[in-house]
Amino acid sequence: MRDDSMYAKTLVLAIVASSLFGCAELEDTLPPPTGGDFKAHPEGFVDPTSAAFHGNDVRAAGWDMRQCQSCHGSDYYGGVVDASCRSCHENSAGPENCATCHGSTNPAPPRDLAENESSDLPGVGAHQVHLVGGNTVSSTIVPCGQCHVVPASVYLPGHVDTDLPAEVTMSGGLAQADPTPLAGSPAYDYQAFTCANTFCHGNWSLSKASSMFPDGYSGDVMSGANYSPLWTGGSGEIDCATCHGSPPTGHVAATLSECGGCHSGIVDTDGTISNTDLHINGKVNVFDTERPF
Repeated sequence: MRDDSMYAKTLVLAIVASSLFGCAELEDTLPPPTGGDFKAHPEGFVDPTSAAFHGNDVRAAGWDMRQCQSCHGSDYYGGVVDASCRSCHENSAGPENCATCHGSTNPAPPRDLAENESSDLPGVGAHQVHLVGGNTVSSTIVPCGQCHVVPASVYLPGHVDTDLPAEVTMSGGLAQADPTPLAGSPAYDYQAFTCANTFCHGNWSLSKASSMFPDGYSGDVMSGANYSPLWTGGSGEIDCATCHGSPPTGHVAATLSECGGCHSGIVDTDGTISNTDLHINGKVNVFDTERPF
């Protein structure tokens, strides 16, 4: 005769054991989902023209993308959802690349943080002219770090945790190429959108007493015009007379067509800069001789 109580106990133990070990086995081999209608994001999340575009969410979060890492992984290569952000964000660091939020082919606007692309707006302005160089006046490149404090990573203090506009420090580089400038330290006016006291726009002075070519002086000091260019002013801000006069103050009288006589290989007789590598490069160039200020 069967012992029903023993049979019941054995059956319960078998079911419990099967549940425990069966679940553990299923958890280890669980395949990724292959279908279904569940979506973590709304329609249009990857469409830049949609109001639901994820860039709007990132902007609303103060440019903090770490919320994305909980699903897509700390490196954005897919994480637990096996959906990589880097299929679109192909630059180094993925979504945390500088050009994700500002710039396009390089980190400098256009576009700015508000998606503006016009150089008439201060978020765009003359960024590309400075960063890329190669214009008709100077080939000198002004890297981002010469005007801004560039963080080593997105979330370091002073970057996305501060309010707009971006801080313009101009703490070194071409803006301060002259150790004995005509005026004070470089500064940016956030209301007028102008730069002041920068070497590159005429904040420099040269002493006749220490010059290799004193005959070029009409006084004891030759100096630039210390022009304050409008950041959104365009090509009108780079006329010869704006930055150093034509000729500079303290320079012997000369017409524009005569500049190339002393500054040979740099400027033509019509005033065209013939060698943009040697113009606004932080050096004095006279009679094929180049020296620091």
